[in-house]
Amino acid sequence: MTVGSNLSLRITALLLIGFVLFQMAIVATMALPSRGNDRRPYNLPLPGQVRTMVDLLDRAPPARRAMLIDMFNSSLYTISIRPDPPAPLLSRRRGLDQLERQYDAALPGHAVDIVGRQPLLDRIAGKGPWPGRFFAPIFITVRLQGGDVLVIDSRPSALVRSWLRERSLLGAIGGLIVLAVLALAVRQTTQPLVRLSRGVRGLSRDLDTPDLPVSGSREMRELSAAFNEMKARIGALLSERTRMLAGIAHDMRTYLTRLRLRADFIDDADQRARAVADLDEMAALLDDTLLFARRDADAAPKPQRIDVAAELAAIAALRRDMGEAVDLLPVPAGLTIQATPIALRRMLANLIDNGLRHGGQVTLSAGEWEDRVKITVADNGPGVPEAALSRLGEPFGRIDPSRDRSTGGAGLGLAIVRALAERDGAEVSFANRAGGGFVATLAFRG
Repeated sequence: MTVGSNLSLRITALLLIGFVLFQMAIVATMALPSRGNDRRPYNLPLPGQVRTMVDLLDRAPPARRAMLIDMFNSSLYTISIRPDPPAPLLSRRRGLDQLERQYDAALPGHAVDIVGRQPLLDRIAGKGPWPGRFFAPIFITVRLQGGDVLVIDSRPSALVRSWLRERSLLGAIGGLIVLAVLALAVRQTTQPLVRLSRGVRGLSRDLDTPDLPVSGSREMRELSAAFNEMKARIGALLSERTRMLAGIAHDMRTYLTRLRLRADFIDDADQRARAVADLDEMAALLDDTLLFARRDADAAPKPQRIDVAAELAAIAALRRDMGEAVDLLPVPAGLTIQATPIALRRMLANLIDNGLRHGGQVTLSAGEWEDRVKITVADNGPGVPEAALSRLGEPFGRIDPSRDRSTGGAGLGLAIVRALAERDGAEVSFANRAGGGFVATLAFRG
């Protein structure tokens, strides 16, 4: 599951990105070039302030210099006294000549030098006090009386660093808490959508799926209520359709029975046989239509664990006893599937009948591929045009546009197979064999 495919993760990511962009905007604002002469360049003290520090340190005895340094260090820059300047450790960066002349003018009689590293984005930041200065500090060195060197570092003093570190830690913890609360709120907000998607997916498999709980925001409550109403209405329409078809089928069987009895009074034996065959096909068509209509209205039977080898052996033996050319290839022992027994037998019966109708021989086989158990029904018939493969399994769909009964049934056999397979959570596919013929595959989860 990727971030883009999950609504909760997507909203949380947007909040996190917004938080980061906000922090970057703050940093960018701090990095804007300074305007006016009242801003300290590079976060350093102004030349007049440095002159005051130097005068005080020159006049103070050595024992009091440490006290003065501690007092000066409670600021956004660091001050120290060293015996030697840090100039040999640093390369002289560009753009400091004018600043050095300003400090020279404020400190006559003292040797002043400014050194520092060249930071990234220096042209954009200018002389502003932005966080990048911490990694590329500027140093002012002033030679004091007595030989010591006053070093002014543009980085904050230890006291300020400790304060900033504590505030940053508190800010980070607070930000994480806020993000966690927002993520939880987003998850609670999107949870009804997850339930709705599961309900829609369950509705496609079973009309008796439970109603969605009407909870969440006002919009989600209305959406859940609308879904429950839609589900109830679809169930009522399907039940009404099934009752109507069942009533029609019952009445039609009564008329078919009467016609079957009257057909016996036909003197011509050939015409009597044709009439009986037509009546039998009409009865079979009624049964198939009613079965196809009931696939969604009736509650799905509970699937069972089925031994594939035993089931296929029984079906093949029964067909051979009926004089039909149905062969069974060896099936691995212990191969089982989770399916409804009566539905599996009906699917295989329809596929075998379809293969015998268009070919002279049918071969059954089964095997396991990855996490699926596949049962194949192959025949040696002419196959199906490639353009028509995608239409197989449609209700009342036939390859022969003339709908001649001698070349096929009513077009419900493969549609019933597809409907029963979907109800059992299986997949059905149709293809032409490489050596000629047609093959149908049922893929079940093991």
